[in-house]
Amino acid sequence: MSGSPSSIYHVRQLVDNDGAIVTEVSEEAESSSGYAQPKEVRNAKVRLGGVDSFWLATNVKTERKFLPSAKPVAPSPFPSASATSSLIGRMKGGGGLDFTSPFSDTAKNVKIEGVSFGAAIRVPIAIGPSGGGHEQLVRDLREGKLSVEVRNTVDAIEVKPSVYMVSGFVRLSNGHYGFAPETRVRAVPTVSVVGNVGTTRLPSGILVFGAQVKWSAEAPMDLRSDDEILASAEDWLTRVQVAASLAGNGTPQDPAELLRAFAAASVSAEERDDLESAVRALSGRSELLDLLPKLLANDEGWRERRRTFEHAEEDRLRAEIRTRVGEQFEQESSRLAELREQVLDAEGRLATISHREVLLRNETEQHNSRLKDRITEAAREVGSATLDATEKLRQEVAQLRGELERAAESTSSVPVREETAGASAPSVRQLPAVVTESDRVHALRELASSTGISLADLVAIVLHSTEDVPVLVGDGSAGIVADIATAIGGDIAAIFFCGPTFVSFADLMRDEAAGLPRAIEAAEANPGAIVPVALCGLTSGPCEYWLPQLVEMRRVGRLPSNLALFASAGTDGLRVSVPKSVLRYLFPIASSRTEATAKTEHLGSWKPFATDPALIQNAIRILRGKSVEPALVGRLADLLARVPKAMADEQVEFANALLGEQKWIAAWRDGADHDLMQHFQNLGN
Repeated sequence: MSGSPSSIYHVRQLVDNDGAIVTEVSEEAESSSGYAQPKEVRNAKVRLGGVDSFWLATNVKTERKFLPSAKPVAPSPFPSASATSSLIGRMKGGGGLDFTSPFSDTAKNVKIEGVSFGAAIRVPIAIGPSGGGHEQLVRDLREGKLSVEVRNTVDAIEVKPSVYMVSGFVRLSNGHYGFAPETRVRAVPTVSVVGNVGTTRLPSGILVFGAQVKWSAEAPMDLRSDDEILASAEDWLTRVQVAASLAGNGTPQDPAELLRAFAAASVSAEERDDLESAVRALSGRSELLDLLPKLLANDEGWRERRRTFEHAEEDRLRAEIRTRVGEQFEQESSRLAELREQVLDAEGRLATISHREVLLRNETEQHNSRLKDRITEAAREVGSATLDATEKLRQEVAQLRGELERAAESTSSVPVREETAGASAPSVRQLPAVVTESDRVHALRELASSTGISLADLVAIVLHSTEDVPVLVGDGSAGIVADIATAIGGDIAAIFFCGPTFVSFADLMRDEAAGLPRAIEAAEANPGAIVPVALCGLTSGPCEYWLPQLVEMRRVGRLPSNLALFASAGTDGLRVSVPKSVLRYLFPIASSRTEATAKTEHLGSWKPFATDPALIQNAIRILRGKSVEPALVGRLADLLARVPKAMADEQVEFANALLGEQKWIAAWRDGADHDLMQHFQNLGN
């Protein structure tokens, strides 16, 4: 059993049971012996193509001869495959199937082999000149006498070398081909083959293409012979000479000459194609080139008609452009619809991932809850172990307290009662007096010098502290944040070191050493002063469980608005990645301090930075001169107008520092590059 990669086969005859007699298309075989070796194939798809259809077959293998079944087949109430093929053959070829083709007589004494096709694709065929050349073919086509030795309808007609007609012709009832009624020989729509497609030209004039053909755009072509075009051109030259001679002598007086001039100077719609062909044929003649400028220069009507034609052509081109734009718009609309479907699919997958994230987060919370329970149980066991020592210590304290009371009673009983009453009712913490603006500017400059942060970045940090959470990233950032909070709030400032065991806002409130509850009470009692809170090592624990709550509660008024938040993030050690939903609350700034420096002295309470109407216009003017997103102009202008008046001359530097927020938003929202993103996400890379 042998096979070939791909071959073209010609269906010569149909047999029963989805079979067909085919021959391999070959110019040598057709020209030498008149027919090729016949083969039999069982392929319903090939059979439906009908007699005289051509197929590109791949993976062709020689099989044993197909034998008809010995058992009689009962007639079916439905049309058989051969009946369907017969019907399709009548529709395509204009006649019924003939199972006794001339090929049958030729192959009577030939042993027919069987073949099988791995895949079969029907290829187009065309009519070409068989002996008389292209001019004879066009002449027969014009007279409706172009015959072809195939029963199926051809796909194209080769009217000139490598020039084809794919429309504008019909197959007549007698089987011959001719021009369609609406086709004009002077402007026949023609095409050419795009690319390199192999063809096989048979002696009968049939051209078989080696694959599916891509045609070029149709272009009109005059298919008349050169003699006809030359005779037409000579007639037009005579008419142009008559029109030019009459136009040069003014308006003709003789009615006959007037009629001749009008006939010579005007054309009908049918003659327009003839004129175009004649102009092309006469383009090299000097007589026409000499007479046409005179005709165009002397005939006002011709100039007017030319202008009218130009306007009409402009309208036509405009309509064509609109049509093309409409088609492109439809194509782009379909592409946009596909992109929207892809976006919807991506959103669905994102929703699934978000759901999985929620499930994982719930599992993490349950794990943390179980861990807390175990820690509580361990603490309870440790507490029970030291219960006796604690009780003994309480007894000693009670005894000492009794001795002190007796000693105090011996001196004076009244003062003791006053002190006891004062101790039982502690008062709310009152902050020191608010410092002046000059002292605050002096403190800012000293902080910039001691922390190593530029004055512009330091002002941006302080302005952001009551809006979101400014975060210092770098070596020694925790100490810098603690120094800033102490310089602003003194001993009332809360200094909180984050860790993996602080997973909720309640955990922060229970840390008495950090002093967060005291800072909140002081901020509520003193709304006219800034109370700072330093969150050191923000990435050392899962801050997503309490940081959004802290910021949002301050925003809606559940926490005092004068509670200023400062944070730091380490660059090494055990760190926890910050989710994207929490990055929107941060404003990171790079910092570094490797040497210990003296802390800035706390001079007194700082009042909140309020917007100065005198500085707002200058702030907007500065931001307009920079590349700022429209949505951020109002927010940044409000922050820029809060700087102290003594530092108004430095608003441009402060604006550059505040614009760092725009780069950070582009990083966590749009995925843009940012130097500090590596310290918050993908910490393991």
